[in-house]
Amino acid sequence: MPKKIIYFMDHYSDFGGAANTLLRQAILVKRAKNEVIVVVSTWGTICEDYLRICKKDKIPVYEICYSVTSQPEGVDLLSVFENYEDVKIFLKEQVPDIVHSVQLNPTVELACRELNIPHIMNIYQAIPEFFRLHYADIFPRYHICDSVCYAEFWKQQLGTISYCIRTVVEDKEPNGFLIDPDMLRFVCIGLLCERKNQLEVIKAFEIAVKCHGVCGTLQLFGRVGSEYAELCQQRIAEGGLEDHIMIRGFSRNMEAVYRNSDVLICGSTVESYPNVISEALSHGLIVISTPVAGVPEVVRDGDNGYLCKGYTAESIADSIQKVICDAKAGKSQKIMENARATYEKIHSPNAVTFNLLKCYEDVMAGYKVENLYGMNELKEEFSGFIDTFYRYENYFACSDYVKMNLWKIYYVIQFLNKVKTKYNYYIWGTGKYGRIYKEILDVFAPNVTLAGYIDSYGKGEYMGHEIVEPDKALHRGKNIILVGIIAKRNEVFDILNNNKFHYNDDYFIFDSMNW
Repeated sequence: MPKKIIYFMDHYSDFGGAANTLLRQAILVKRAKNEVIVVVSTWGTICEDYLRICKKDKIPVYEICYSVTSQPEGVDLLSVFENYEDVKIFLKEQVPDIVHSVQLNPTVELACRELNIPHIMNIYQAIPEFFRLHYADIFPRYHICDSVCYAEFWKQQLGTISYCIRTVVEDKEPNGFLIDPDMLRFVCIGLLCERKNQLEVIKAFEIAVKCHGVCGTLQLFGRVGSEYAELCQQRIAEGGLEDHIMIRGFSRNMEAVYRNSDVLICGSTVESYPNVISEALSHGLIVISTPVAGVPEVVRDGDNGYLCKGYTAESIADSIQKVICDAKAGKSQKIMENARATYEKIHSPNAVTFNLLKCYEDVMAGYKVENLYGMNELKEEFSGFIDTFYRYENYFACSDYVKMNLWKIYYVIQFLNKVKTKYNYYIWGTGKYGRIYKEILDVFAPNVTLAGYIDSYGKGEYMGHEIVEPDKALHRGKNIILVGIIAKRNEVFDILNNNKFHYNDDYFIFDSMNW
């Protein structure tokens, strides 16, 4: 059993869900009478929430520079080299039994390998396309996730030893009141954005009100200010739903929000396992959720909640109607009791503490470091590539972009150099990044000859190469496309996907995908 655990947080200024989960796990382990240290990164702006929460629970905090990435394309290679020794010295001085990080932290992983210290990462959803390029073995071998499906996903993609440990929520007194089926209080919580799917939730509630005669309110809590949030507000106004649906924005008093709600609606299309569900279960709320990722592992339709058949407004509206019917039939109290029992079994501090410490014990017992890829191997693999960058650094119009993305550039260039079949190579975009992409090819892949640039509006030539319209370029035999634009990149991705191109197979970017 470990006695001393060090937790490495991310380098983001905002307190995200993944970081929140790891910090809660650190607090549980401290309360279980273990020595706990939290490390925050000076690579970016230190999140004040880390310092505030750790001070409250009397957890010592150290500041060290390192970078993390939420997906394997985003490694800041030079940061790994620059910060490695400081991280290694710190770990050598502290002598932890185990190290636990949030996201992918190759600096910590490589230092732990050299010092023979087990290292676990918390990381959640990803997409298979990230793994079409074959990266160096610098990622943790041990992994904790909040869903079985993504635990299996990382196991398949990186060969990790993965554990599913659900998110923890402090014990709450269940609401305990009898719900009124004629005036139910629905709530939807989370950043207003496409993947949270609030627009479909709003449409679903409109269907429930106008077609099924549902009486009640829906309140949406989460950060606003985006174009998507404006679309949500516009939909409410167009439907004349201001008396039924309200966007409340971000709230720091979520305890009061849950206590004044009956039903949580989670409409997400991309998640691992939404933390709002665990919070709702702890309060005994009725949960309606889309079948996203790990939710069907926990929410059983008609038993401890309601599981939608899909992600559309119609599907969500069907579940809203089921809630109303069951409430009128007197079945809601049992569902709320089952929801609370589910919380006790998998989300309570006792349950999560037991599972987490058992995981640590298993990892320590089975840990092996023999024949692992280390810092020396990483330096050897990249030394020539990095030397080339510094030799030509002044050649690049934006050397900072190239510097930050050397990891991804290296593996895309490797792929291009290994391609045997004759391809037409195009850069999509005739602006700033179109030029940068050409410079990258000139320096790192001089044998790659461009067939031209793709641009929907340009004509003539750019940097000595023909400008071709998308429809013409995409049907000129076998192509490899380098997407050298930023502003409308997703639109280009949609065009390529619709034309049966595949990311990291026959179209690429030189940075990490914003997904």
